[in-house]
Amino acid sequence: AMKVGVYISIADVQGSGSNLQRIVDEAIEEAVLAEEMGFDACFFGEHHQDRDGFLPSPLIVAAAVAARTQRIKIGTSVLLLPLYHPVHVAEDVATLDILSKGRIILGVGIGYQPADFRAFDVPMEDRVSLFEEGIEVIRQCWTGKPFTFHGDHFHLQDVQVRPAAYQQPSPPLWIGASTLPGARRAGRLADAFIAGPSTNLQRTLRLVNAYREAATRAGRQPQVVLMRDAWVASSRKESEEGYGPEVMQAY
Repeated sequence: AMKVGVYISIADVQGSGSNLQRIVDEAIEEAVLAEEMGFDACFFGEHHQDRDGFLPSPLIVAAAVAARTQRIKIGTSVLLLPLYHPVHVAEDVATLDILSKGRIILGVGIGYQPADFRAFDVPMEDRVSLFEEGIEVIRQCWTGKPFTFHGDHFHLQDVQVRPAAYQQPSPPLWIGASTLPGARRAGRLADAFIAGPSTNLQRTLRLVNAYREAATRAGRQPQVVLMRDAWVASSRKESEEGYGPEVMQAY
């Protein structure tokens, strides 16, 4: 059966970040309401230095939501993995998984905004190799067994991560992407593919097909997660007037 989640954007579009305290409170209330209304999951994204305050710390908000809810799954869509040390991500997500009693989904992406990389002094041209090594390290961490890893970026000797995550063998690891190489990478490495909201239906189908092929080749069961923008109003005209300008600006 199809599951339905809600992506909760934490950004102060009007006030350049000045209303963010209220907006964070509202986002948490929205997640609580989503659980009450029967949604299966809620998700938070990540950017840095955005003028509207778009969320730098999705895992911290996810922890707050976990404390206020019982059933709904809580995920990142997406965490910008090249900006993090993967052992830290593995530990934080495992801890959050215990805190939430097994409700965490880690969605990751390679990132596309130069400002995000500038904030952490991470060369943008290294993002693919950082991303792929990061996923390999997280997977190793989540086995709970000691491991050694030597890549271009990470050199880890005899690492063993505790505590183990609540979900066994591990929390789901999803990859979001909007390019064909990204979709194929998701097929190779991820438990699911997140198709972003900024591609049209035809392009999305091409990405999904490329992902499915790569997943099948890698011996993985394909799982597609489709992100789409939605605006509820009493008429199409009303929704176009209310939300149209935002969509045009975003995409």
